[in-house]
Amino acid sequence: HIETAINLAIPGLMLRRLKKGNLPIRSIIPNHEDKERFVKRCKADTVLLYDEATADWQDGGAATSVLGLLLQKLRDDGCKAYYLKGGFNKFQTEYSEHCETNLDSSSPSNSPPASVLGLGGLRISSDCSDGESDREPSSATESDGSPIPNNQPAFPVQILPYLYLGCAKDSTNLDVLGKYGIKYILNVTPNLPNMFEHDGEFKYKQIPISDHWSQNLSQFFPEAIAFI
Repeated sequence: HIETAINLAIPGLMLRRLKKGNLPIRSIIPNHEDKERFVKRCKADTVLLYDEATADWQDGGAATSVLGLLLQKLRDDGCKAYYLKGGFNKFQTEYSEHCETNLDSSSPSNSPPASVLGLGGLRISSDCSDGESDREPSSATESDGSPIPNNQPAFPVQILPYLYLGCAKDSTNLDVLGKYGIKYILNVTPNLPNMFEHDGEFKYKQIPISDHWSQNLSQFFPEAIAFI
């Protein structure tokens, strides 16, 4: 984490909506203060994006990588956006004094010389796809038939201490649940079962959310937050 950077953990559903143009960039920034800072400065200042270790930009990168997608969307919106060559790994090696290892989201950061977005090496497509109607044509290929590199992120992903984002496959894997100490499961699908609901070991909350860009998610927030 580069100091003062806005860190993003983007679920696959939001990535697909962003790719289709159904979601503005500001919507993927979870922290309200960071969102306000980004909206205020993104057109006036330079926006610098980085991932783990991207060294060379390749044609078609925007079709499969989060970095490429965000870079293209920002430029389409009129922002002066660039990516950090070599990513966080190279930056940390050369400028470790400007990196932070312990994040404290409750502490407001000082104003940086540029808006910085940090994100991991996630891909647009995933074998842990979490929806139906918004799916891409295939998790292994793009719509034109070209293959997508198979370096998918590992799930579940830790969002906050003791809070993980996973997929349906994770929720049915007792080894994964035990490894991360997961006992409470929020199921946001209308049709997938709560696999271990009657075992007495896990507590479930199911909110039937439709995987469609027109779905109003805000109405479900209070119920989901109360359970979490």
